[in-house]
Amino acid sequence: MSEHDDPDTAAVLELHRNWWDANHQLVIPLMRSVFPAKDAYLMFNANGHPYFGLDEKTELWEWYQKQIDVVAFPQIEIMRLTISGDMAWIACEGTFPMRPIGEAGTGSETWQMRDVTENRLRATEIYQRDDGEGNPVWKMWHFHASPLPGPDEQRPALGGTLRERGLGHGPGIVPRRVTSEGVRE
Repeated sequence: MSEHDDPDTAAVLELHRNWWDANHQLVIPLMRSVFPAKDAYLMFNANGHPYFGLDEKTELWEWYQKQIDVVAFPQIEIMRLTISGDMAWIACEGTFPMRPIGEAGTGSETWQMRDVTENRLRATEIYQRDDGEGNPVWKMWHFHASPLPGPDEQRPALGGTLRERGLGHGPGIVPRRVTSEGVRE
């Protein structure tokens, strides 16, 4: 069976796509469909703060709807996707094109608002085949995002820049890109 025919891979990639699609216009019902029920979900937001469960996440998004506009579908490159039994993880990086519409912007000193097309981030997504109520349904249980360095900043000790390697690229890595239509290899 190829990876494209694997139902677990398809389910995890669909959640990944839905997550980033929900981010585009901060669509709360779609966002909520990605995560387990109740307070099982934990997020380390790019703003530097943790959020516990769907109620807190929903409150954050309701606040962000008044502060930022995600002006286009995020360009996210999957660097790694690993599935083992009932656990899976994705490591990705990309651009998150947003602009401030409220006075607070991101509300964070950690994640400063940049030019609309230059908000870069990296993220780790942890999935479990459990919907939070014990049913064997894939859901994202943890998300951790942080800003990427500038495109021309040299990596300490090793050198090389984001611009030189390309978004999502690394040794032996051919990234996959999630789009609003699906995932491109």
